[in-house]
Amino acid sequence: MGNMKKVVHLIASSGLYGAEKWILALMRAMEGSAIDSTLVNFADVRGGMSSIVSGAQERGLRAVDFYTGGTFNPYVVLRFSKWLKRNDINIVHGHGYKSDLVGFFSAKLAGCKIISTPHGWSTDAGKKLQFYEWLDRHLFRFMDCVCPLSEDLCASIKCYSHPDKIKLILNGVDIEEVAMLEAKASFSDDTFVIGYVGQLIKRKNLQSLIKALQVLRQKKVNARVIILGEGSERESLETLASSMDVENFIDFLGYRTDAISIMKTFDAFVLPSLLEGIPRCIMEAMAAGVPVVASDIAGNRDIVTHGETGLLFPALDGQALADALLFLMSNRPMGTLFSENAARLIKEKYSNHRMAVDYAAVYSKL
Repeated sequence: MGNMKKVVHLIASSGLYGAEKWILALMRAMEGSAIDSTLVNFADVRGGMSSIVSGAQERGLRAVDFYTGGTFNPYVVLRFSKWLKRNDINIVHGHGYKSDLVGFFSAKLAGCKIISTPHGWSTDAGKKLQFYEWLDRHLFRFMDCVCPLSEDLCASIKCYSHPDKIKLILNGVDIEEVAMLEAKASFSDDTFVIGYVGQLIKRKNLQSLIKALQVLRQKKVNARVIILGEGSERESLETLASSMDVENFIDFLGYRTDAISIMKTFDAFVLPSLLEGIPRCIMEAMAAGVPVVASDIAGNRDIVTHGETGLLFPALDGQALADALLFLMSNRPMGTLFSENAARLIKEKYSNHRMAVDYAAVYSKL
């Protein structure tokens, strides 16, 4: 136990999405190693348990919500530094600008090492969020290590930190957890089910998916879209679906804890984003054996090779997305081949176990 390193994964979470699942996958893969992991979620409001803490505890992982005292309460730095000392934490691992900012100053006061994993940057953020993300990037130069999870994220931070402090560790998915979950079927066999899982925010560009559905329905294709997740764009997306006369063929199911079980019933998984790191939802779909259609952008291209592990289409082009989906509908054996190739890629290169080995080496070096 003397060689055990105590690591805190720090996040300010509003749900159980990509970054949150990433942390849980890493913590699960670390179990039984010389790394003792705890998840701390910053909560600005008292009451109830956060989704990420609940998800962690369901997986048998140690996790707590830490009340910050309010959105902009500077005393959280002092309180959290005392918590770090009291629990003999060695390393604080931040995920996101708020956890990085509070974690950095708390770790310095407590005498801990501090590292960060950037999961991606906002595209159409307001000035306040842009400022915080700018501040976060400039803070990287003072951290002990920064571990971006894609080549593009790595390139985006090279001017903010010393090369010796940057360690690229590719994203990973909990393949055992995906495999053990059972599919939840809810539609007839002749319905082609197209699905999306993630936040309903602008950069996800779900308008293109709704446009593609309109094209399919105009061709009398028996297709249905399932959207899992919540976000600021939900109301406008529902309005758009209504204006395109496809509201009866699209289901907004909201945030679901059984998202992967529902995903396993999809005939195609679509990610039409304008900006991504290495998207976890694509990796989960691939691990679940679901054919993937994604926008042709950096991040998506890292794991989707067109015509080999899935299909790519030009971002913002709903017609091209519809064409890709029509190809999958009329070429089911090709979709199966894409899925088999993709599942093999995830197992070999993007598993949480490979990720855990790389992070254990970083923690040990610190």
